Amino acid sequence: MDYRGKKIVIMGLGGYRDGSGIMAALYFSKAGAREVLVTDLKTEAELGAQLKRLKERKNLKLVLGRHRFGDFRSADVVFQNPSVPDTSPYLEEARRMGVPIINDWNIFLEKESNFLIGVTGTRGKSTTSALIDEMFRAAGKSAVLCGNIGVSPLKYLGKLKKKDVVVAELSSWLLRGFRTAEKSPQIAVLTNLLIDHQDKYPNLEAYYRDKDNIFLFQNADHFLIANRDNAEVRKRIKKKRARLIWFSLRPIGKMDGAYLQDGKIYFQLGGKRELIAPASALKILGKSNLENALAAVAAAKIYGLPTKAVREALRRFSGLAGRLEFVGKRNGVEFYNDTTATTPDATVAAFNALSDKKGRIILLAGGYDKRLEFSKMATLAKKCAKETILFRGSATDIIKKELEEKNARFTEVASMKEAVAEAVKVARRGDLILLSPGAASFGMFKNEYDRGNQFNKEVGRILEGKSK
Repeated sequence: MDYRGKKIVIMGLGGYRDGSGIMAALYFSKAGAREVLVTDLKTEAELGAQLKRLKERKNLKLVLGRHRFGDFRSADVVFQNPSVPDTSPYLEEARRMGVPIINDWNIFLEKESNFLIGVTGTRGKSTTSALIDEMFRAAGKSAVLCGNIGVSPLKYLGKLKKKDVVVAELSSWLLRGFRTAEKSPQIAVLTNLLIDHQDKYPNLEAYYRDKDNIFLFQNADHFLIANRDNAEVRKRIKKKRARLIWFSLRPIGKMDGAYLQDGKIYFQLGGKRELIAPASALKILGKSNLENALAAVAAAKIYGLPTKAVREALRRFSGLAGRLEFVGKRNGVEFYNDTTATTPDATVAAFNALSDKKGRIILLAGGYDKRLEFSKMATLAKKCAKETILFRGSATDIIKKELEEKNARFTEVASMKEAVAEAVKVARRGDLILLSPGAASFGMFKNEYDRGNQFNKEVGRILEGKSK
């Protein structure tokens, strides 16, 4: 699409430095657009750092603290930030007027043809993507990591070399761009399919349909790496055309893929089996992270990376910030930051990963509800947590009822500072303080990373002896 002389409306500037909204604004302002109008519900004060990067753009206009229907009616193109739901009445108005709605992947896929490894799923996307990237680095290969990790592919538009491999974490929102472009990655990874985002989708099937785009447009020369242990994944991939590569925590017989057997990670292809590494070599905790490692191994080996590099990456990868991140230890009490656990399933996974601390966990949880089910999470909180400290929010109202029914101990707080202070008050030597909310961050925090940063800041004060 030629954007010269067009009016582009960007719905949602976003807060990530190199995220979709800001990178789109910078791109369109250079692409010859007549007008680039950024509209965001946040105020100028909230978007201050991002707005400084746009102040020299003469063709750029701002509408902040609100949206206006007229802007969407008069647009030639609407750019949808991934956080904006499809059900937005402003997007519906644009559709009614026949205005194209795109995201950064529409643009990137149209203009770049580099080899693409795409990773999606309800959980494990970030860790798997980052681990694949680490494997490329260990092999001395050129790769860029982008997507749902807060870095738009537009950051690399026009800057990639032919040999550069793009490793992309792809949320369901971002995968809409693949549907419009009718393209899928050459290597697609589907980590799992669980219940999430029911506040932004009409039903679970609609959410899963967006996920399908990662493999729907593949051909017989492409590869689909899929979780054999997830029933919904097995069901969805029946529509695939690519060559299927499994990963599993159990042996997979004569099928192709990465799997665990007798505490060791193996990869087999075409009947040839290879030992990759003992599972104990992994620094990252829990069964879910072992699944992520298996998925990454499969992607790396299918691409052709040497086993030595894959093994080295598995040994040295220490995980991502906010994903069961060990923050520190003081007076015999450990602190873990799992702020990206924005669903109850993710908190359940954290409990399972820390099963050796059953009854010694002080859980920091709660927040904004995404129309999810909290019963299993509350049951495990009763069994595994000596105390649950809840942030205020719509999800918390539901969690409290579940905990009350199970006679579980809980306290409600109004800030991260209060939450950490309360947790430290309850904790004794041998205990573990775990931030694993099981809910979205909206309300008390800017996003889940702000939530995690506030936790780390408060814990940091304790580790330095500046707070009790």
